[in-house]
Amino acid sequence: MPRLSIVALLFFVAAAGKSNSPPAYDLTVTIEPDAGSIAVRGTVDVPLESPAATTFKFNLHDSVTITKLLVDGKRATFTFGTVESPFPMPASRGIVVALPAGAGQNRVRMEIEYSGRLKVLPEFGATEDMLHSMDDQVNSRMVELSPLSSWYPQFGFVQPLQVELALSLPQGWISICSGKKLEERIQDGRALTRWSSPKDTAIMILASPNYKKKSLREAGVNIDIYYTRMPEAFIAQEGTQIAGATNLYSTLLGETNIPAGTIKHIYSPKRKGQGKAGMALPGMIVTSEGLTMEALSQDPKFTMFQWIAHEIAHYWWNFGAGQGDWINEAFAEYYSAIAVQKLSSQAEFQAVMADYRKQAGELPAEAPPLATVPIMEPTSFVVRYYKGSLMLDAVRQLMGDAKFFQASREFFQEYTGKPTGTPEFRTFWNARMRDHKDLVDAWLDSHGGPPARN
Repeated sequence: MPRLSIVALLFFVAAAGKSNSPPAYDLTVTIEPDAGSIAVRGTVDVPLESPAATTFKFNLHDSVTITKLLVDGKRATFTFGTVESPFPMPASRGIVVALPAGAGQNRVRMEIEYSGRLKVLPEFGATEDMLHSMDDQVNSRMVELSPLSSWYPQFGFVQPLQVELALSLPQGWISICSGKKLEERIQDGRALTRWSSPKDTAIMILASPNYKKKSLREAGVNIDIYYTRMPEAFIAQEGTQIAGATNLYSTLLGETNIPAGTIKHIYSPKRKGQGKAGMALPGMIVTSEGLTMEALSQDPKFTMFQWIAHEIAHYWWNFGAGQGDWINEAFAEYYSAIAVQKLSSQAEFQAVMADYRKQAGELPAEAPPLATVPIMEPTSFVVRYYKGSLMLDAVRQLMGDAKFFQASREFFQEYTGKPTGTPEFRTFWNARMRDHKDLVDAWLDSHGGPPARN
């Protein structure tokens, strides 16, 4: 199964904004799978960057046509601009909205309607051209609308979103969305559902006429797994693994936001897509069914345990902003290794760490340090995931388990929900390392592989 192609997690779209409060969405989405089209209407409560702002900007899918745009009840004009995102977004364009006279100074209410037939691009991994690939699909077999396409207006804020969503699909289609399902009914041959997620990080829609659903309650954790072709034994084993990792992290770090108290793992019936476990949002993991089935055909004993544990860890580690997103990935990756250690075996944990050391040791001498590593850079994955994990393991060995896990818990609880970067990480952990704070600095600031002192 290939390495993660773009991102394991999208908890933000652009660089951290200056707003103190998040956008609030109330959207109605109508999807026509056979036509490959979507129609969206609704309102977005938009925080402005400053009282002096004369415009605001968002990213939106370039396949759609905006047919209505009001700001605080007044007609607003807009122009097209560049896309602001650290990720390649080949189906997006920037929308720059001019504020009408008399609009609010801190927040405005945008009413918007748009529709269109989405362009068809290759799935991630289907071609070598990753910059012009996209997992999103709307066709007679499946629907996947993810944050990577900006199918909804996306702003450069990292704070949790407030989302109310109404969805319409043909009768017989099963849908899964961000947040909690409030209603499900059939009307005029359509499958209608309503969803609410008061503290989310993005909006995602998945649907298929062929989904099966396995609901489990393991060790106090509610789990819903959606799939079309996965073996039943694999699904049952996975339920136990999800519950184990969730309970471990809750014990070590405290409670976190899991909408409706249920973890939803969806095997999207695409053929390729992102590798490993794919993408995570609060309480929701989306994985390529095609890649998983391919791995199972090669190894009947194949398991996604550590990869799923990584995505579950993102329910806690989801606040590193911008370049500081390495914080999310380093903690999620290292805690997935801790899950292997605690729930599988010490030998497997040592094998995982040995692989991290090998891959980090092969980094070129000019590879950027953790403190400045960009998100999209050839060595970024190894630096952020594996070198970051090795740093945390070095800190853990020096502090001891009790102090390390207590400090991790305090770090999560102090910064969760706040845009966080390398300076905050450095200040927090240096204070707890006391006479050994140079160790953290050495790991953060060293180019290439692990610092020589390790």
